[in-house]
Amino acid sequence: MTQRAPLVVAILVLASTTATTVFAQAATPPGEPDPFTHIFHNLFLDAKRLPSIDTAITLGVGGGLSLAVYPFDDEVTERATAGGPKTFYEIGSNLGDGWVQVGFAVGTYATGLIARKPSATHLGSDLIRAQVINVVVTQGVKFAVQRERPGNPSGNSYSFPSGHTASAFATAAVVWRHLGWKAGVPASAIGVWVGAGRVQLGRHFLSDVVFGAAVGTMSGRTVTIGHGKKQVVVAPAPVPGGAAITFTLIER
Repeated sequence: MTQRAPLVVAILVLASTTATTVFAQAATPPGEPDPFTHIFHNLFLDAKRLPSIDTAITLGVGGGLSLAVYPFDDEVTERATAGGPKTFYEIGSNLGDGWVQVGFAVGTYATGLIARKPSATHLGSDLIRAQVINVVVTQGVKFAVQRERPGNPSGNSYSFPSGHTASAFATAAVVWRHLGWKAGVPASAIGVWVGAGRVQLGRHFLSDVVFGAAVGTMSGRTVTIGHGKKQVVVAPAPVPGGAAITFTLIER
């Protein structure tokens, strides 16, 4: 395995994790007379929608991929953490910090309120709720599994799944649904960057990152169910000598 192999594996597996989720471009929503109340009301509805077939499929595939790469965790971590400075990965890792992601969500929401732009307010509301669901699920799994971080055992900071990766992919899923693939692809690329950074810096195992991407995607998907009239189905497809990711536009 070459020195670049951990990054390549992380990108391919993270891309595969997102393949089970159907993204759609959101229509412009109606104005919300009391947006603060709507956030909490919609969060309650999100919690009711969370147990679903879509959630089971997303987490099931993410869990399967995580198990598939689990035997290689130690080897990938050892190779990834070797070498000199990793400024590029440190920047990517920091972008997945929960405070950064929540700040972006709240900032988008506040901008929509100040500018009286219902579409921006709606996007911000979904981003906030996606992060709330993401934190609840991620922390619940962390404390249930209690996996120690690579090379840095700690009784109060668990490794599985990667919270940074989950936060970034939650944002990416919401952006896909509201703004379409032109914004969704860069947002997903940032998610991959974050996940790769967590592995390269030795903060998480590869399997932590893979399942974190699934949790984040599921969280963003849950708060945006029913959005839009167009869907972009992202799915894996076999090709000679490997695999590819396909994008299919579907009109409802």
